Amino acid sequence: MTRFFRHIQFRFGTERKLSAYLIYAAGEIFLLVIGILLALQINNWNSNRKDREAAIKAYQNISQQLTEDRNELISVRDFNNYYSARYERASELIAGHAAEKTDSIAILIMELSQYSDFHRSENIYETLVNSGSIKLLKNSNITSALQKLEMTYTSINKLEDIHWEIILNELYPEIRGVINYATLEIVKPDRLRSVEIQNFLVESIYLTKAKELVYNKAINEIDTLGDEIAKELNHKN
Repeated sequence: MTRFFRHIQFRFGTERKLSAYLIYAAGEIFLLVIGILLALQINNWNSNRKDREAAIKAYQNISQQLTEDRNELISVRDFNNYYSARYERASELIAGHAAEKTDSIAILIMELSQYSDFHRSENIYETLVNSGSIKLLKNSNITSALQKLEMTYTSINKLEDIHWEIILNELYPEIRGVINYATLEIVKPDRLRSVEIQNFLVESIYLTKAKELVYNKAINEIDTLGDEIAKELNHKN
């Protein structure tokens, strides 16, 4: 009988130990899972923090580049507008048929070789794509606006290329034998009022006016972009 009770006591004791072990093991597993989840959460937090810091840096770089582009565009636009007014003055003098204005016309005709040429240090959108930073910019309005601005820049450069081509192919051949480049002496005064030069003046005025419109368009797009980036930076900070 004593052996029977000892057997029952041993069995219950073993079951209690097993239950305690299972509870302990479950607790260990629970703590391990919690630890893994916390580690993942911390890792995600660190990753998000790094992405946010990288995005802020990317937006700041874009903002700085846009500021430089805007300053360059204003300078180029002012240069363009100054000579546009000079071309209009030359056209007025030629149309007036004032013989005493020949020297003034000659100087203005020589200035037709001046043209505005916008240069930027880099292609912002292309640089973002190549560096992989584009994925950090979650604001689709900004990325779309950057693409639109690149298209506007392309339009600017195309107009400038056209302007240079007509200077090279139409102006230089026409005035080469009319004005002595070294002394600015007018060799053939009558040619200053030729149809060819008058037509070139009209083309130049048209091009400078078109360039002014596109310069202003780019400046307005930069201003809008700048506002969007400022809002994004304020939100992230």
